[in-house]
Amino acid sequence: MAFLEVREIYKSFGKSNILNGVGFDLENGEVLSIIGSSGNGKTTLLRCINFLETVDSGTVTLNGELLLDGESSKKEKESEIREKRLHFGLVFQQFNLFPQYTAFNNIKLPLELMEKERAKKGLKSLTDGDIDKEVHSLLKKVGLEAKKDLYPCQLSGGQQQRVAIARAMALKPDVLCFDEPTSALDPELTGEVLKVIRELKEKEKITMIIVTHEMEFAKNISDKILFLSRGTAGEIGTPKQLFEESDNPEIRKFLKTYSEEQTI
Repeated sequence: MAFLEVREIYKSFGKSNILNGVGFDLENGEVLSIIGSSGNGKTTLLRCINFLETVDSGTVTLNGELLLDGESSKKEKESEIREKRLHFGLVFQQFNLFPQYTAFNNIKLPLELMEKERAKKGLKSLTDGDIDKEVHSLLKKVGLEAKKDLYPCQLSGGQQQRVAIARAMALKPDVLCFDEPTSALDPELTGEVLKVIRELKEKEKITMIIVTHEMEFAKNISDKILFLSRGTAGEIGTPKQLFEESDNPEIRKFLKTYSEEQTI
């Protein structure tokens, strides 16, 4: 049994079928990149896995625990969904930081809220000092210790995204997900964000799912790559299998188009 098993995910909006039976396996510490042309369901798949969309059918199993069953999830309480959502951290395209909080407090807030919930349940919770130490540690991991007291408007786009990554890591999710984490950044800032993600794999061994249009990055960081085509798993395999060995005409056309765009 794989660490993360996604099976037969179906999702439609009205009469539009967005996901048509998508599935994959991921081992603990592995990185999966999801690629494909716009409109093929990449972001929707990520949102379904993160319980931000309700699937029509399908299952998600994490470390042997069935977290999502499309047949019964529609009946779950919001509190139950929030609990399951904690297994996954999500970094969005747009950084979604709170403008009224410093970098430090943007990261601290989810930890404070979590500890309040634990205290309500009578569970042992961290002290404020413990939380501050954890936030400092997270800032160090993303290289922003010196920027801790700055507000989002005082940070570059790359720095804001690194704060967002640290915030997503704060609750120690089992799987860290990224939805086009560099799409709003210029090439120089893109590099600093991708460097942080690479270090999370190499140093922290975090299991990650990355929706990305950065093909070279996907090729170099991924253990597996999922190519989505019209809401289905057009092909899944190692970077070598998809980038070098695949004879799938859709993949070849997609990679050729990407290569041509990079040379313009």
